[in-house]
Amino acid sequence: MPQPLIVANWKLYPTLSDSLVLAASLKSELEKLRGVHVVLAPPLPWLVSVIEHWQHRTGNVDFAAQNLWPDDQGAYTGEVSAYMVKDLVRFALVGHSERRLHAREDDDLIREKVQACLRWQIRPIVCIGEQKPVIDEAGKTDSYQWQRLERQLMEALHGVKEEQVRKIVVAYEPIWAISKSGVNNPAKPEYAAAVIRKIRDRLGEKYSRTAADELTILYGGSVTAETAADYLRQPGINGLLPGAASVKAKEFLKICTVAARV
Repeated sequence: MPQPLIVANWKLYPTLSDSLVLAASLKSELEKLRGVHVVLAPPLPWLVSVIEHWQHRTGNVDFAAQNLWPDDQGAYTGEVSAYMVKDLVRFALVGHSERRLHAREDDDLIREKVQACLRWQIRPIVCIGEQKPVIDEAGKTDSYQWQRLERQLMEALHGVKEEQVRKIVVAYEPIWAISKSGVNNPAKPEYAAAVIRKIRDRLGEKYSRTAADELTILYGGSVTAETAADYLRQPGINGLLPGAASVKAKEFLKICTVAARV
């Protein structure tokens, strides 16, 4: 069984000093953990400083870019490309709902970002999520919400060949479950597992059943240390993408410890 993957999205929360303190708090404890793969995604301006502060890399900790521009170089003020960070990170978040909403990123741009990641041997973490639940309480599929989720997935993977798809990580993060103003509304673990099963079935149709089963799929959306085990025990959920919880050292370490034990 592959190790669970826990991706810490620090978002636009910590300052440089906050990030260095957080990294120092996590370093010694994460290096002791076995059986879990941890990826840290600090704000892009602090990425180099956090990596340098981390000093010696360990096999179970990697870093991710929170965002990338698809072109390698050019007149794109304020952007950072996969080409520029290829020696710093092994992963990159692509298509997060907050960028779709606030930066107006569309499917074409997200697809180009996925291709840029693959071109420079960076594993894209492709984020997809629906506005309202795909499956209602009676177990019936809302065709509109499923089509929205399916379109995000298929557009992001357009042009990705079967031999490349194993490098992709999919993060299922229902928008309605993302914490807002401290209010949590997480999807039930059984619900998340059911939607992820539909995602794998669709990928099995596009590629092969083997490729779909081997793909790493994460759940994100109001994840806490108390709920982490419930998600990770569900078949088909290979890891977690915590946001706000990932900038609280004790809380995030609990999530990672739970993942290592599960």
